[in-house]
Amino acid sequence: MKTVTIKLKDETYDQLKEITSLENLINRHRDKNRSDDYQMEEFVVGCIMEKIEQINQFDSLNPFLKHTKQPVIKNRFKEIAKSKNIYIKDIADQLNMKPPNISKIFNNASQPRLELFIKIWLVLGCPPLHKCIYVDEDSN
Repeated sequence: MKTVTIKLKDETYDQLKEITSLENLINRHRDKNRSDDYQMEEFVVGCIMEKIEQINQFDSLNPFLKHTKQPVIKNRFKEIAKSKNIYIKDIADQLNMKPPNISKIFNNASQPRLELFIKIWLVLGCPPLHKCIYVDEDSN
């Protein structure tokens, strides 16, 4: 394993320390039995690993790189909502929509226009976009 040393301005260090503390507080709020805390170094490594994952996912998310047919892009909203214990009815209520319309989107029977995609994304807590969409290879 290799080691990287970075130098930060005092202000940046203080912000990083504050963000790490906030992340630990959020994690404890989500899981009352959790007693561990991220150290700043672990938080930074986690952020870097998340960014690397996003970069690695780019090729699979960019349907125009390898495909000659029209790409079929689908969403993973249903899985994300389930993992967060958010129900379709709750999302529909927040968006002033009918649950069957949200259900069609969540089951990939239809895809939302950009404005509605963003609203659903916000209700789901702004998960990383690369975890929200994918290219359906079987449809090509």
